[in-house]
Amino acid sequence: MIIDCHTHLLPRRVKTDRTECVRKDKAFGALFSSAKAKVASPEEILTYLDNSRVDKAIVFGFPWEDYETAAQNNDEIWDFYEKYPDRIIPFATFSVLDPGLAHKECTRTLSGGFAGVGELAMYRNGWATADFEALRPCLDLAEHFRVPVMIHVNEPVGHDYPGKIFVDLKALFKTVSDFQEIDFILAHFGGGFFIYSLMPEIGPKMKRVYIDTAAAPFLYDSRIFSVAVQSLGEDKVLLGTDFPLLGFSRYELMLDQANIQGYLRAKILGGNVQTILNRKR
Repeated sequence: MIIDCHTHLLPRRVKTDRTECVRKDKAFGALFSSAKAKVASPEEILTYLDNSRVDKAIVFGFPWEDYETAAQNNDEIWDFYEKYPDRIIPFATFSVLDPGLAHKECTRTLSGGFAGVGELAMYRNGWATADFEALRPCLDLAEHFRVPVMIHVNEPVGHDYPGKIFVDLKALFKTVSDFQEIDFILAHFGGGFFIYSLMPEIGPKMKRVYIDTAAAPFLYDSRIFSVAVQSLGEDKVLLGTDFPLLGFSRYELMLDQANIQGYLRAKILGGNVQTILNRKR
């Protein structure tokens, strides 16, 4: 089974006209002010899955700074899931700029049956220590409901692009080490964070840390797959496309170039994330 663990669905009104949201939400505007920034509809996500032979997708929205918009986005994702429960896996997304509202939305969505939390991101100023501290009440909820948490992490070096942020890796490590019962999925190969699993004092604390492949064709050559598997383990790498940014075919090509086939390929393309989602809740 092939499962794409990283796809985005924004509210229908945003797809129709994003002007107001670009003006009101600075983080959204930084990523989506250009007409080239793609926004998918539910129908386009289904078409992508069918055309790419992808069986299921984890779908989430955007960490809107406006609570009502975040709640609307989550509600539309839940509606999408209810129409296609065999294809769609709903994750809940929100901003942690207001910890109280974040906890409110996290409580509402997880109590309602969402399968996970994320992709959580701090696009305005990046992930600082205070932001990870503000996230802790939501992580307590994720631990209680036994659901995975996806966090946007990117590499601190290399070229700039919309959405590239500062990440306090020391604070990130403290967070994942303090919540050993949560499966953390660090998006975008975790910004290279996985390499620290080779450190004797770090590796044992990263037993429940996973990385997804989202945007890899824009960031790395195909060797990243083998390096990540050797560093973090064959159970820890998950297919994520960042659709509609990219589709599945670009990742198939990278896997071919890396000569990743058979058992390991099957694990990356769906087996690993299925293990996470099948944990007793």
